[in-house]
Amino acid sequence: MEYRSPRIVAVLIAGIFALSVTSLAADTYRWKDKDGKTHYGAAVPPEYADQPYDVLNSSGMVIDRVEDTSVPIEVRAEQKIQDREPLISEEERERQSDRLLVIQYRSEEEIIEALDLEIAQLGYDTRIINKSYESTNAAIREQIRQAANQQRANRPISPEQQAGIDKLYARRASDEKKRSTMARREERIRNRYQADLERYRYLTSDADPSNEDPQDQG
Repeated sequence: MEYRSPRIVAVLIAGIFALSVTSLAADTYRWKDKDGKTHYGAAVPPEYADQPYDVLNSSGMVIDRVEDTSVPIEVRAEQKIQDREPLISEEERERQSDRLLVIQYRSEEEIIEALDLEIAQLGYDTRIINKSYESTNAAIREQIRQAANQQRANRPISPEQQAGIDKLYARRASDEKKRSTMARREERIRNRYQADLERYRYLTSDADPSNEDPQDQG
């Protein structure tokens, strides 16, 4: 397949996106950390994904207040795209998407490499969450052991101890939710690349009518 320079690819991508639905790139997310400090960014970090956050437009106005964080940010973003009226037809968007796909990748191997890279990047956040989950479990076991020893010695568990144990259970529940979110995100990434790979194979094979020689059609 003919090689395209990164500049050409960038220009074509920009042109395609300009004709697509309104981009969400202008949206900004606002959330608070554990100390109550407000932060702004293009995405909510995984460690705060289970907390309420605001979505601001380019003018700084709140356009969405997210209380139910059980729905991943990516799903909400996709839903916002679907809810907006498209500027071009679905058929034209599919043609543009196909054109971008064969420009972006020069082989099936490149698609697989891109998938591996994105999964590796996701794995970093997953390892942090898993480490927090494991350390919280260890802390819970230690607190339960201490509480059991106190009860055997006829010493009551203090309210502070119980509050600490409850806090650990809440943290573990939060980590479990994050683990599920990351697992769903990985599944969506794999499904997206698998769809791209299958479409790429079709577009670069003899099965695609657009690959036929115009002279043969005569």
